Amino acid sequence: MEVVMYMGLFVLVISYFLFSDVYLKKKRGIKRGSRSIFHEDKNRYVLILQGVIFIGFIYACMYLIAELDFTELSLAIQISPLAGLFVLQTVVTGLEEWVLHRDKERYWYDWTETVFVGLIFALLLTTGG
Repeated sequence: MEVVMYMGLFVLVISYFLFSDVYLKKKRGIKRGSRSIFHEDKNRYVLILQGVIFIGFIYACMYLIAELDFTELSLAIQISPLAGLFVLQTVVTGLEEWVLHRDKERYWYDWTETVFVGLIFALLLTTGG
């Protein structure tokens, strides 16, 4: 099963690179914007929502470590809070870009990252990682 997982990761990374760098950047001409949380264009409600998501991530990690036997859990369950954090943060950032800066089309990068992280997590779940 490890061969399938590594091949799947390889295919996902190559397809992400081709879509984001070749298609979005070269063919469509969409430039990647600033991704800093302290950027001047950030909406304060989005910052609050991202803070709540991060606090939920900390709570989920502490629950996994303190309440459950962390060593007996599978790798997919161990990294599920991290995958959830990345997926939720990129969805929120993509929605913010889509609502506030739709003309720049930078939201495509965020949503591509969301799909990429979701597919990697699904690959880990299906291969028994």
